[in-house]
Amino acid sequence: MKARFAMLAVAVVCAAPLAAQGGGMMGMRGNRMMNVDTLTAMYSLSADQKTKTTGLIKIYTDNTAATSAWMMAQRQAGEARNADSGKKVSDAMAKFNADFKALLAGPQIAKFDSVQAARAARMGGRGPGGGN
Repeated sequence: MKARFAMLAVAVVCAAPLAAQGGGMMGMRGNRMMNVDTLTAMYSLSADQKTKTTGLIKIYTDNTAATSAWMMAQRQAGEARNADSGKKVSDAMAKFNADFKALLAGPQIAKFDSVQAARAARMGGRGPGGGN
């Protein structure tokens, strides 16, 4: 049990600097790290959109850091996946996606929809933050 708490503490400590830099994880599926700079480049975000996106990333990271770290520890220990934890992270990603999309305008929205559709297709219809 102590080992699990130690692993959780290490993961949270390691995630904090990433979140502070806008580099928080945006879903661990596909081992893909998304951050504000990547999203800015991908969607040509304005300065205002970039600032708001940084806030959304922080909210997402704060809401999922402990659960993601716990899930990683469980996976490394070879234990069965906890569906409730996976759903919590998926729900947080869906909220991030909805809030992020609300910041976008015109061609940015079309690009976002295209990126989400491509991700869902690669994942057999279960895109990050999307339907199961």
